[in-house]
Amino acid sequence: MPELISLDNNIEPALHRQLIQLQQQCFIPPWSAEQIQQQLNNSKALNFALLADGQLLGFIFYQLLFEQAEILQIAIAPAQRRCGYAIKLISQSIAGLLERDIEQLLLEVRASNIQAIQLYQQLGFSLDGRRKNYYPNLHSTKKAAVNSVAAGNREDALLYTLNLDAGRGVQQ
Repeated sequence: MPELISLDNNIEPALHRQLIQLQQQCFIPPWSAEQIQQQLNNSKALNFALLADGQLLGFIFYQLLFEQAEILQIAIAPAQRRCGYAIKLISQSIAGLLERDIEQLLLEVRASNIQAIQLYQQLGFSLDGRRKNYYPNLHSTKKAAVNSVAAGNREDALLYTLNLDAGRGVQQ
């Protein structure tokens, strides 16, 4: 059974290696080991991992600012996708946000990331806006991503908000 754990600067080396590996599998460009460590050390961050039998299924990184939190990154291991783990990760981690009096959860997502958008809508997030030409338009390889940026190809970011309610967790 997957369990949610809090991540901080005292994580075990094996879990830290899994975190770096999952980062490399899921993001172009991935965060460096130093950037991940900065996130884990940040007093204005809240970080969680979903584990099963010592294996990292996914993680979520939040940045906290007053009564708001922003999802900086969420990742699920490619082999574990479409199993409900992203919903579990967000839903269970909201309890940690509520303990810190967070009232709103914010995020931005690539306009082309249809699966993520459907997940956020299913959880009750509402579309608030759009940042035109925010992201480099990425293709299947890092080289294509660099060429895409050089050519000026960009992709919109969609901005979503979820209002949290201390009595129910997620306001639908």
